[in-house]
Amino acid sequence: MDRRRFLMMSGLLPAGLAGSGCAVRMQVGASAAVGENPFQHGVASGDPLPDRVILWTRVSPVLPADGSSAPDISVEWWIGAREDGRSPLRTGRASAEAARDFTVKVDAAGLEPGQRYYYGFTAAGHASRVGRTRTAPAGAVERLRFAVTSCANYPQGYFNAYREIADTDDLQAVLSLGDYIYEYGNGTYGDGAAIGRVPQPVHEIITLRDYRLRHAQHKAETDLQDAHAQHPWIVVWDDHESANNAWNGGAENHDDSEGSWSERRAAAVQAYYEWMPIREVPTGLYRSFRFGELADLVMLDTRLEGRDEQGAADDVTLATAPERQLLGPIQEANFFAHLTSTQQAGVRWKLVGQQVVFAPWTDGKSPFNPDSWDGYRAARQRVLEHIDAHAVSDVVILTGDVHSAWGMEVPTTLDGDDSLAIELVAPAVSSPPIGQASESLRKMVENAPAQRGHVKFADGMNNGYVLVDLDAQRARAEWRFTGPRDVRTSVSTLGAALESRSGSSRLS
Repeated sequence: MDRRRFLMMSGLLPAGLAGSGCAVRMQVGASAAVGENPFQHGVASGDPLPDRVILWTRVSPVLPADGSSAPDISVEWWIGAREDGRSPLRTGRASAEAARDFTVKVDAAGLEPGQRYYYGFTAAGHASRVGRTRTAPAGAVERLRFAVTSCANYPQGYFNAYREIADTDDLQAVLSLGDYIYEYGNGTYGDGAAIGRVPQPVHEIITLRDYRLRHAQHKAETDLQDAHAQHPWIVVWDDHESANNAWNGGAENHDDSEGSWSERRAAAVQAYYEWMPIREVPTGLYRSFRFGELADLVMLDTRLEGRDEQGAADDVTLATAPERQLLGPIQEANFFAHLTSTQQAGVRWKLVGQQVVFAPWTDGKSPFNPDSWDGYRAARQRVLEHIDAHAVSDVVILTGDVHSAWGMEVPTTLDGDDSLAIELVAPAVSSPPIGQASESLRKMVENAPAQRGHVKFADGMNNGYVLVDLDAQRARAEWRFTGPRDVRTSVSTLGAALESRSGSSRLS
């Protein structure tokens, strides 16, 4: 137990700041009872820059007895260097409004780079819990550590990875690479009744109210709430934040009986922006973060921005079509320009946060994974050609989506013995590992390192996350496995550790 949690549980923090440490986890829902602490969904921070960071909370309204809409709620916020909230460096006032489901986001500016800060909110005579965050460093940086997560299915199991992340003290940020929520109703992809984790609402989420309730349930989950309160997060969506196998113009898990896809997509996107600590910019999810001279992180949207509809697992002709888009032309051009400018600026590690597997798993013939970059091979080749032509070094691709753990080098061709980048794939937080789905999938993952020279590590049987540790000499990845997902635990085991020496684009 860290010091802050001990202080809160012992009642040693000032009463106004510690009051909601336990109460926020007691109720999930859109409203609060009279006299109840309205900060039921905790606090969060995200998108750290050297001089600012997003602060987030939700204030659950007390609904009027006459059934009318709840009025807007005035909220005060603070951020400072002291955990007890005294002598804050910045304060302000915001409004929790019905139009944004009573969520609050503040872009707290005027901060110093590379510093730890504490923050909180007050509203309706109550105080939120105290959150902790950190700005991005500037200039010379010796070391950075990130936790990388994906695929947290609420009814499938406990969020044990989030528990360990919450208890880890020295992270610069948490990178969430998609499938933060799932859209399915209970029993479709996991039945949470046995472990008390039935999703809300119980049916598949389609409307804005549905998506809001599903986000609210996740934000009331103890381990996730603590992980948000301890570290700034940098997030992107994958498909399940809207619907399975989503693309620019539709989704596999959407049909006409569920209404308009454009309306469903808009509802999912709106709820995501309301409930996540993300800075809302004109480029959408595409944005970048500089961590001094040591690392740069660019976040890509490989799902809704410019993605063409995926094909079948045996349609090699479609997968190799030169016009196929995964990023879309605008995002792709921005990405390439950013890689080049980052290289020219002398930044050591170029991190790419994105959703679907980049390096090939198979021989490229059927069957292959059409949901990955393997289904959009011309788009992948354009990325590799740009890295090669502009001598962009030390590229680290960070990936989620596939409920398995992979450490791979990225060759220019499947049979090539060169490598232009490395790829680190995070296992699922609580979704079922793919190796547990069938014997054929288990063997496919298990045999991959022996069959594909660029695959240096693969595991399809465990849940967990990746800890990425950077310094000027090497990028190190540790796959932390968190045990059976139906058992709550705060302990993980080391599944594997791989390192890439700067300038090599190799894993050992």
